[in-house]
Amino acid sequence: MLFFILKRVAMGVGLVLLVLTLIFSALQLVPGDPAVLLLSTGDGGAPSPEAVEKLREQLGLNQPLLTQYFSFLSGVFTGDLGESFRTSQPVLEAIGARLPRTLMLVVFATVLSIVIGVAMGAIAARRGGWVDTLVTALSSIGVALPVFVFGAVLILLFSITLKWFPAGGYVDPSKDLLGSLASLTLPAIALAVGFAAQIARMTRSAVLEVQTQDWVRTAKSIGLAPFTVFRRHVLRNSLTPVVTVVGIGFGTLLGSTVLVERVFNYPGLSSLLVDGVTTRDYPVVQGVVIVIALLFIAINIVVDIIYGILDPRVRRA
Repeated sequence: MLFFILKRVAMGVGLVLLVLTLIFSALQLVPGDPAVLLLSTGDGGAPSPEAVEKLREQLGLNQPLLTQYFSFLSGVFTGDLGESFRTSQPVLEAIGARLPRTLMLVVFATVLSIVIGVAMGAIAARRGGWVDTLVTALSSIGVALPVFVFGAVLILLFSITLKWFPAGGYVDPSKDLLGSLASLTLPAIALAVGFAAQIARMTRSAVLEVQTQDWVRTAKSIGLAPFTVFRRHVLRNSLTPVVTVVGIGFGTLLGSTVLVERVFNYPGLSSLLVDGVTTRDYPVVQGVVIVIALLFIAINIVVDIIYGILDPRVRRA
């Protein structure tokens, strides 16, 4: 088991280095000079070459590309992600203020997705017939439904028409817990609908497969109640592939929050990323993408380890 864990961690470290290299390379290929953008006044006048060169020197943009790359790696591994070109605020500080809000949203959406998805998939596989058809149709709609469209419908129905939930914004849970839950509900539902549909599909397929196994027939033959057989021997053994889907989906939700945060005016990490892209604030863009990538990789390593614990065949393989 120890070798299995070390192998997964080593693969994760290699993947981190690859992702960091890709992030640095991608941002270097973005057209436009950050120094020129920062010195532009917006009235059409171009800054003087002397001012641009001086700012490039201050920002380290005049150094050789390889030097910038190793400086970038050094900063990542020491926790120094630089300062924002636009606000001069440390990038790590800006991310630290936004990251908990996005994690709250993603965790809330993940919990909703698991509860709804597992329940729908299990019921569809057990009941069959029109129930299975209905759940399959709803899952297809959920996967295909654009997040920004569904979010706009939720705002129109539950905020403007019924006035049950706020249309957007963020409330600090330390100041108003109920208000915070209310502000999280609609964004979490909009974020969870597609993920819940994927979990429902996976749960249904897994339950249908496990129901045909020998140990299930044995449990039925010894006289156990049908619900007991389903709960103890079918559903529990069907959740192993669902764990993998949940782990991958959790990381995917981190990237999917961009549209949700925009629709609901939620001041999370993705909003910071969009603002950084708009203003060509390279350190902010790099910092946010790095944090999301590291979280995604870490989550997948944890899921691999949990998967290995649940299924010894994975460790042996």
